[in-house]
Amino acid sequence: MQRDTLQEWLKRRPFQAFRVYLADGRTFDIRYPRMNLLAQTFIKIGIPEPNSTDPLICDYTEYVPLAQITQLEPLPAASAATGRE
Repeated sequence: MQRDTLQEWLKRRPFQAFRVYLADGRTFDIRYPRMNLLAQTFIKIGIPEPNSTDPLICDYTEYVPLAQITQLEPLPAASAATGRE
């Protein structure tokens, strides 16, 4: 995955939640753009704390090399965060 592509998805306004697919079959839902750290060759994906609605508090992070990302897919609007970034 190209860094620029992922950066575009994270910076979209209004933000639309999306799913990240990895080569090993794992998926991660990005619902809060500010909970993630995009670097040159990887992204640290923030996994929200269960039952939390705070878009800045994560339970843990997952280190994902950009080379492992195979696809991005928008999530349905109903499952996206409601106006929080």
